[in-house]
Amino acid sequence: MKNLAIKKVALGLFLAGYAASSAYAVDLSRIATNLIEGNAPVIYSDLNKKERQVTVRISADEAGSTATGHDKKAQVGDYIHVFYELRDLDGDLDETGAVKDTLKVWINDGTNWKKITNLLDIRYANDGEKGHLYFEITEDMAGAVKVGLQLQEKTTFGNPNTNQWLDIADIWGDNEPGIKPDLGDDEKPGDDTGPGDSDPDNPVGPIISEKTTKIGIFKYNTDGSLDMTINLASLSRPASITNDDEWAQKSTPRYGDRLAAVVWQKVSGDTSDTAAPGANDRITTDLYTFTWNLSGPSNDTTGNVASSAEVTAGVYTVVGNNTNDSIALGAVNAAGGNVALTGAKHNSVYSIAGTKAGIQGFRLKVTAN
Repeated sequence: MKNLAIKKVALGLFLAGYAASSAYAVDLSRIATNLIEGNAPVIYSDLNKKERQVTVRISADEAGSTATGHDKKAQVGDYIHVFYELRDLDGDLDETGAVKDTLKVWINDGTNWKKITNLLDIRYANDGEKGHLYFEITEDMAGAVKVGLQLQEKTTFGNPNTNQWLDIADIWGDNEPGIKPDLGDDEKPGDDTGPGDSDPDNPVGPIISEKTTKIGIFKYNTDGSLDMTINLASLSRPASITNDDEWAQKSTPRYGDRLAAVVWQKVSGDTSDTAAPGANDRITTDLYTFTWNLSGPSNDTTGNVASSAEVTAGVYTVVGNNTNDSIALGAVNAAGGNVALTGAKHNSVYSIAGTKAGIQGFRLKVTAN
């Protein structure tokens, strides 16, 4: 019994000592208040390797290895490509298209900005730090003189995994992007900003469409005003002209006439094939330059000559700068408010191989460039 009592006392003293020592133990561990922070990602252009710039290329295919050509217009069905390097000092990458998901696309028709919301197929490819976004130009973008892009520097993981927004108002511009820490969902692109690195061989604006960009040839009245009721390239007789002789006079290009090329962009969603601009259509003639050619062969009375020669005699500009949108047929004073003859014979102003009848008997072709 004594041994049992002694053991109980010893156990009690042990437990009491343990409790006393635990009560006075010191905790020497701590947790930092803030999370471990790395470096934010930064975009560099793919070609010139400049910070916070992107390489923009417009091509006819999805690969985007070659631009379509600066002597052409960008058109619906082409692809806009954005190439860049997304560099991060910590090695964080965009593995899921994080930058793609931030992309916003805008167009400007020369007056107003419009956000494109139906680009459901923005595509993305990456190879380590190299990124490539691209999308097809849609019909909603036809007529755009500027295309704006907004995208954020962003990786899939990292702390932080986001950085600045690049704000590009004109993919054809020579300037660098604007840099913004935040960007509202419907915040329009700023002024005079570009990608910083645009392929010099890109086709230019405005964006044209086979369905909604139209061109016609119209006659000037004797007072110098333009009569856009009859398109010589798409004849449609107005109900107001009932006299056949009057119709023949107005629908046929003749020596002594002055003609004008007119380009118009139909309103979004309207793909109807109209012969003349509608009340809501936008005249865009000043955004193009024009080339006038013969379309042969000519008829039998002029020797049936096959020719597609460019016509430069009588070509002049009315709309825009150096657009060559107008042409005077024959020995006609190009500029001025009347069609007074110069005194020369009409055929004498032309030098067309094989024909002695000037440009009589040929069709006239105009091309908007």
